Amino acid sequence: MTTEITRRRFVKIGAITLGALACGGVVVTVATQAPETQLPSTKIGDGMSKVLVVYGTKTGCTTGVAERIGAALAEAGATVEVQAAENAGDPSTYDAVVVGSGIRMSQWHEPVRTWVAQHADALKGLPTAFYLACLTLANEPEKIDEVRAYLDPVIEQTGIEPVALGTFAGWYEPKKFSFLERTILKAMKAPQGDFRDWDAIDAWARETADKLGVAA
Repeated sequence: MTTEITRRRFVKIGAITLGALACGGVVVTVATQAPETQLPSTKIGDGMSKVLVVYGTKTGCTTGVAERIGAALAEAGATVEVQAAENAGDPSTYDAVVVGSGIRMSQWHEPVRTWVAQHADALKGLPTAFYLACLTLANEPEKIDEVRAYLDPVIEQTGIEPVALGTFAGWYEPKKFSFLERTILKAMKAPQGDFRDWDAIDAWARETADKLGVAA
């Protein structure tokens, strides 16, 4: 059965989507869903420090961000495990943790929020950094403070004091999104492309390695 969407409803959904869309995309329950995204786990490096990098994603964009962060931390001297929040375990066995996600409705994806809430006590006892990826920063970089504030509720609710906060632009790759999502984004004139700045991600990860206490 086809669901009819009125113009008013379309504009309302579009406005919400444009304001909160992240590299992970926005999920709307319709007949045509976005393609299923793989959630790989990766182990990198052989240093003395053991770091867990947790990510949340809907389209695969933040998978690449997490792996890039992990590679930089491994180069700095850590043994790094990169895992999706759905698969990540107890962080207390690690020396440091980095957690991030794309943004949906002005917040991290639900699996990441749930994982952080479940392990808040352990994370408060470890050097922990947060990051996010948001399409808004692709064409409105001046909104970085507004985008960074999407992490405030997590920090306030869990009591975790991250040693660093990373804010990165995401992507809009149409083939990764559902038909309805593409229709909305086209109407909102969202920019197409991969806007992840790998140099900025590398620089942030190297700087954060020191704050996490990563040692060779």
